[in-house]
Amino acid sequence: RAKQPAHEKQIVSTGFFRQKAKAVLGMAQALVTELNGQVPPDMDALTKLPGVGRKTANVVLGHALGVPGLPVDRHVLRVSNRIGIAEGDDPVKVETQICGALPRKMWTLASDVQILHGRRICRPKPMCQDCSIRDDCDYYEHVVTKESERTSKPKRTPVKAKRRDPRRVRTSAR
Repeated sequence: RAKQPAHEKQIVSTGFFRQKAKAVLGMAQALVTELNGQVPPDMDALTKLPGVGRKTANVVLGHALGVPGLPVDRHVLRVSNRIGIAEGDDPVKVETQICGALPRKMWTLASDVQILHGRRICRPKPMCQDCSIRDDCDYYEHVVTKESERTSKPKRTPVKAKRRDPRRVRTSAR
């Protein structure tokens, strides 16, 4: 039987390691005692396990069990809102919007792609110049291009400086 301090050492780099260790051990114990060690292939049963929320359940469904799931994390929220395929900051609502727009078989991949895109390109300070979808992106169209239009100053024609008459003598010493 796993002990929490030993497990904490293995996951210390993840942050909140004490709470996560407690949740993982509680979830594992519930799987063994209540579900005969079988991971349930549905959202409701998974989210009843200790420490398992909707995002974790979707990851387990999509990646471990082959059941379509769309985990929504901060990257999916940011990317989906910026490119215009979802609207809002509630993960459940964004999940519903994306799932409604895509075939079921694409849900897991769609989440994975948005997560990677959000980590690499569409960061909080986005690297739009490197983005392959900027031509289809609402954020690029409505924010980035408008900012560049606003901040780009019209070219000014240089004004010729007045030439000083060399015959004129300056009288004050400055």
